[in-house]
Amino acid sequence: MNLIETYISEVTQRLPEKIRDDIAMELRSTIEDMLPDQHTEKDVEEVLMKLGDPVKLASEYNNKPRHVIGPMFYESYINVLIVAAIISVVASSLTLFVNGMITFEGDKSLFTLMAFIGQLCLKMFLSSLTVLFQVFFWVTIVFIMLERSGVSNGDIYTRKKKTWSPSDLYQLKKVVTKRQIPKAEVFFSLFWTAIWAIVLFNSSEMIGWYEQSGKGLEGLTLKAPLFNEEVLFSYAPFIILLILIEVSLAIYKFFIGRWTNLLASLNLIYHFISVGLLCFMLTDETLYNKSFTEKLYDTFPDVPAFWFISTIATIVAVFSIIDIISGFNKANKSNTLIDQWMKNG
Repeated sequence: MNLIETYISEVTQRLPEKIRDDIAMELRSTIEDMLPDQHTEKDVEEVLMKLGDPVKLASEYNNKPRHVIGPMFYESYINVLIVAAIISVVASSLTLFVNGMITFEGDKSLFTLMAFIGQLCLKMFLSSLTVLFQVFFWVTIVFIMLERSGVSNGDIYTRKKKTWSPSDLYQLKKVVTKRQIPKAEVFFSLFWTAIWAIVLFNSSEMIGWYEQSGKGLEGLTLKAPLFNEEVLFSYAPFIILLILIEVSLAIYKFFIGRWTNLLASLNLIYHFISVGLLCFMLTDETLYNKSFTEKLYDTFPDVPAFWFISTIATIVAVFSIIDIISGFNKANKSNTLIDQWMKNG
């Protein structure tokens, strides 16, 4: 029955891959032996209740000892560790990069900027290793103290607020592999957020009209920044809010691990805000540096400025619409499969 398979899945997904199939076969055989020949769904629930919480059962099957953090706290420990690591690394990297760009006093040639950015990225990497060590150390110390003090896991961080029962399995959603959100996608999203935020806030040194005044990349010099820095920084509160929303959405994706209607709706709200802010900024004539617009008009006299703005806005809007539709499509397909799966049980 599907309820049995859900229970087995909840146990095996917490075990090393090499033993999952064997444990699944053993559990399935055990459950079948405990059931009467003409069993009902209530009989299944009673058997699963005897076996107990799949999280605890998985910890018993797992041969890896967890001496430092016990089974009661281990899952919460890992979740807190991941969140703390992501937030700390992103925050420290952004701070280091922005501070480096602000204090940069070299010439504005593209080659010099790229060399400086390369050195700064290396510093960010080394700083991230230090931050990760600090996060690991302090989070581990806190959980060791909590466990030794006898505090209940339910008092600090847990998804369960009541004693486990087989009825909890009905709330689980069977996730098809194609509907899952790969961890790599989440980390790329965080990385992309950091990149565009860094480039945007340092656009006066990186984005604009370049001219060749020498040989190779060393000869490329920024002659006119794209944006008026004062006007750009007046949008900073809205841009920072957008960054926080994007980072929060990525972290939520990491933990939920699958597309749902709620996640698709949050994704819709994010795109609505981001595209709206982008369009508002692009239509603000004071945002652009006059020197840049003059060079653009001189080079492309027959192309209206509105064409450039509308092209950028259209491309971003199209990609946003595709992502929104894709999110709802995955969520709805996943829910349809779940409903069919539960009904056929």
